[in-house]
Amino acid sequence: MRRLVLLPLWLLSLLLAGVVAGGPAGAHEERESQFPPGRGEVPEHRTKAEAADVIVVCKKGSAKRIARIDRPGVRRFNQRLLRDCEHRDIQAAVDAVQRQGTNIYVLPGRYREKPSWDAACAEDYDGGVVEYDLVVDCGEVVNLVTIAGDDPDDPDITCDNQLCDLQIEGTGDDPRDVLLSGGFREDGDWVKHNGIKADRADGFYLANMTVELFRENAVYVHETDGYVLDRLETRKNDLYGVLTFTSDHGLIQRCNAHHNGDSGIYPGSAADVNSESTVTGPLDRWAVEVRDCDMHHNTLGFSGTAGNSVYVHDNRIRDNGIGFVVESILGGHPGMPQDHGWFTRNEIHGNNVSYYGNTQGTDAPCQADTPAEVGYEKGVVCPAFGLPVGTGGMIVGNHNFVSGNTIYDNWRSGIMSYWVPPAALRGEYDPTKQFDNGNHNKFTRNELGFSPDGEVLPNGLDFWWDDAGVGNCWQDNLTAPGTEVTHNATLGSLPDCGHPSQLPPSNLVKTVQLLPCAEYDRYSNPDPAGCDWLEAPPKPVPGQRPAAMGGRDSSPVGPVLLLGAGVLAALGVRLGARRTGRAAR
Repeated sequence: MRRLVLLPLWLLSLLLAGVVAGGPAGAHEERESQFPPGRGEVPEHRTKAEAADVIVVCKKGSAKRIARIDRPGVRRFNQRLLRDCEHRDIQAAVDAVQRQGTNIYVLPGRYREKPSWDAACAEDYDGGVVEYDLVVDCGEVVNLVTIAGDDPDDPDITCDNQLCDLQIEGTGDDPRDVLLSGGFREDGDWVKHNGIKADRADGFYLANMTVELFRENAVYVHETDGYVLDRLETRKNDLYGVLTFTSDHGLIQRCNAHHNGDSGIYPGSAADVNSESTVTGPLDRWAVEVRDCDMHHNTLGFSGTAGNSVYVHDNRIRDNGIGFVVESILGGHPGMPQDHGWFTRNEIHGNNVSYYGNTQGTDAPCQADTPAEVGYEKGVVCPAFGLPVGTGGMIVGNHNFVSGNTIYDNWRSGIMSYWVPPAALRGEYDPTKQFDNGNHNKFTRNELGFSPDGEVLPNGLDFWWDDAGVGNCWQDNLTAPGTEVTHNATLGSLPDCGHPSQLPPSNLVKTVQLLPCAEYDRYSNPDPAGCDWLEAPPKPVPGQRPAAMGGRDSSPVGPVLLLGAGVLAALGVRLGARRTGRAAR
C-alpha cells in the first residue's frame, strides 16, 4: 500500500521555488507593461498604390543585387523603387515618416544601421529597464531600429502619431536578400539588444527580411494592438528570434526562426482575451496566431510565459532542444496563470538537439570572454535556461487544447504536462491560489510515434504527466499499428475526456525529480549535479516498452507525496480515486 505524506502548502512553495526559478521559456527584463485596449485588428498587407506615402531605403550595392534577382516582375519593381531611394538606413526612413499609413520599402542589401550604434543620448541610459519615455526620446540605446507610436504624455498606450499603421517590407526575392544585422563592436560586445522594436505601434506590418545577431531579440513587438510579422528569418540571437509582449491582434506567419538561445518565437503575456472562458478548444478570438512557420535548431522552438489565447497551427517545430512550451512559471508577466492555447496540425518531431555542451567547461564557446568570440554567426547556440532536451511540448497552464498534431521522434517525451504554484512565486501564499494552473487541458486526436510517411519513430513517452490538475484528459490519440499510447500516469491510465482528472495536487515523487535542473546557470553552473535534462535520452527502440511505463514514475513502491491536506479533506479526495479513462489509440 502506498504511504501518503501530506505537506503544507508553505513548504510546497519553498520546495518548488527552486524548480520554477529557472524554468522554461525564460524571462526578459522589461518595464511594467499592460495589455492594449483590444479595439484593434490584424492589419492587412498594403500595396504601394494603397499607401498614404512611400519611402525607399537602399544601399550602394542594391543595384547590383537587384540585377541578380531571377523573377522579372520582382526585379522591375525594385528597379523602379531604386530611382526613388532617399535613405541608406531604415531608422532614417522611420524618422522621415510624416503620415499614418506609410509604406517603407527596403531594397536588397545588408543594413548595419551604424548611425544608431553610438547615440548621443546614450548617457541618459544607466543599463537598466528602458521606460517608454526613453524609447521615444532615444530608442537607439537598446534598439537598432525603433518604431514608437504613442505620445508618452497620453494617459493611454494607444498609437496616435504618424507611425501608426506603418508597413516595412523588404523587396527582395527571398527574405535573405534584405539583411538587418547587429553583430559586434570592435571591443567584442553586442552592437544592440534588439534589432527592430515596435512599441505601441498599432497596425505594424513587417515583412520579407532577415534579422540576426542581437543580444536579446531580432524582432520585438511591445504593447501593440494589431501587428503582422510575415516572411521573416530571425536567427542567431542570444535570446529570441521574435518576441511579442503584452500585445494583441497579432499574426506571425511564414517565418523561419533558428539558432536562438532561448526561443524561435515567443508571444509572452499575450493579451488575456479568453481569461473568463471555461472552454477548452477552438474559440472565436485569439490574441496571436502563429502559422506556417519553421522553428528549428533553437533551445526552444516556441514558448510563451503567460502565452494566453495563442493559436499555433500548421507549423514545423523540429530539431530544437524542446519543441514548444506554454507556462505559468515566471513572475512579473501580466496574464498569469497561462490559459487557452490551441495547438493543431503542427508537425512536432526530432526535438533532441542539446546545445548544453556549448556552455560546459572553460573552453566551451559560450564561456568566451566576449560575445564576438562565441561564434553566434556560425550557429553556436548558448541555452539561457535548463530544459528537458528531447521533449516535443510542455504545458504548464490551463485550458490548452493540443489536438490533431503529428508528434514523433522526441526521445524524452512527446508532451510533458505538470503543475507549479505561480501564486507562491508572486508572494501570495493563500492556499486557494496554489492550484490555479495545470487544469482543463485536453490532448486529443494526435498522431504519436510515426512520421507522415508512416515510419515508426517513437517518442520516449508519448505523455509525461505529474498526476496534477482538475479536468485534464487524453482521448482518441492514434499510434502506429501494434503499439499503444505510452505514459507515466501513476494510477495506470490517463483519464479520458468522459472522466477527466479530479486531483488538484501533484505527485511530488515526479515533481521533485525536476529540482536539480533548476540550478542550471550558463556561466556559474552549466552542468548541475543530478540533472538529466541537458542531454537527450537514448533514441527509443520501436516496439520496446519505455522504462517509465511501470518504472520509477508509476511504481507502487515508495511514497507518493500528495500535497495540501486541507484541500484534499475539503474535496473528500482519497488515493485511488476513480481513474476509469483510457488513452485511445
